[in-house]
Amino acid sequence: MNKFKTLVINIINYTIRIADNKKSLNFLAVLSFLESIVIPIPPDIFLIPITLTKKYRWFYLGAYTTFFSILGGIIGYLIGMYFWDVIGIKIIDFYDGSHHLDYIKNIFDKYGWIVILVAGFSPIPYKIFTLGSGMLGYNFIIFLLCSIISRGLRFITLTFLVNKYGEKSIKLIENHFVKFTIIISIVFIMIVLFLL
Repeated sequence: MNKFKTLVINIINYTIRIADNKKSLNFLAVLSFLESIVIPIPPDIFLIPITLTKKYRWFYLGAYTTFFSILGGIIGYLIGMYFWDVIGIKIIDFYDGSHHLDYIKNIFDKYGWIVILVAGFSPIPYKIFTLGSGMLGYNFIIFLLCSIISRGLRFITLTFLVNKYGEKSIKLIENHFVKFTIIISIVFIMIVLFLL
């Protein structure tokens, strides 16, 4: 856990140094895209420092990250649907998730769209559910709508909080990154269950 926290802090500090660079948005786009398919690092830790340097563009940055994350999710879905045996299973194996495939199938059967909403918002690796949705042939329109809602809420809420609380948000992330994402996820799950 300490190694992960140190890695997150180092990435945030590095991103702060490059955040004013014009290429920082390209970097954020590529990371947001690939995180939905294969990369284990959440775009949040790059989005926060970039938003700090461009606070007046907080909504744009949240929407921008959402767009590229969903674009990656669509590619993940297509990989799961058409290239599961060639690529999809290797990505799942990388995350040591192949023994959870039956469980993933069961929760999709039981909870369907709620699973995608929660996965898109929470620290649960979204890529497992983008690939899984495609592999199971889950309804693409529902997958896309749930991804837009959950990813949009996650990234736009994050940029709003960074805009509102400024540098305090970095201290909060440094000290409470895992707790913060778990609490937000629990609140989100409760809201979804309440709406059912």
